[in-house]
Amino acid sequence: MTETTTAVPAPRAVPAAAPTGEDTAPAGGSDPQAPTAPELLTPEEAARALTDAPVRLTRGFLGLDPVTQNTALLARHIGDREIQVLRYGEALLGYTVNPLQPRQAHVATTSADPAPLDALLGFLADYQRATSFVAEVPGGTPVLPALESCGFTPCGVLPGHLFHSGRYREVLVLHTDREG
Repeated sequence: MTETTTAVPAPRAVPAAAPTGEDTAPAGGSDPQAPTAPELLTPEEAARALTDAPVRLTRGFLGLDPVTQNTALLARHIGDREIQVLRYGEALLGYTVNPLQPRQAHVATTSADPAPLDALLGFLADYQRATSFVAEVPGGTPVLPALESCGFTPCGVLPGHLFHSGRYREVLVLHTDREG
């Protein structure tokens, strides 16, 4: 059985993320004609993409850890948790709907550029009717500026929540609303 990727329509015209050469997906031929619509990845493709991306950008991506989880385990967790992973240019975006609050989505990005994340939030607001968004990121992550540019504000800290480089580290919890 072969699975194919499907294109997800962009909710509004947002310019594709211009690669900065820093804090984006792995180097290796950035395409100046990046797609304007996000591409939905299968769990297996998403697992491979997370494994191939720089660790500093993917660690803690919606509770996943490509360092300690192999590709098969990542794919299983992505499927079991109903995580949707999209590629937008060179950035990986992810979301999952909170089962206890269907209008709330947990989101993640691997880009310091806010354009891909803003496109995802717009899509979720328009097509999933989400009004509340939560992100959990390790302290000192390079994607924090993108979250803050999209209106995320810190609302809590989970001390010792992520084990990395031989010690437990804090995770920042950020939140934003988009009332329609």
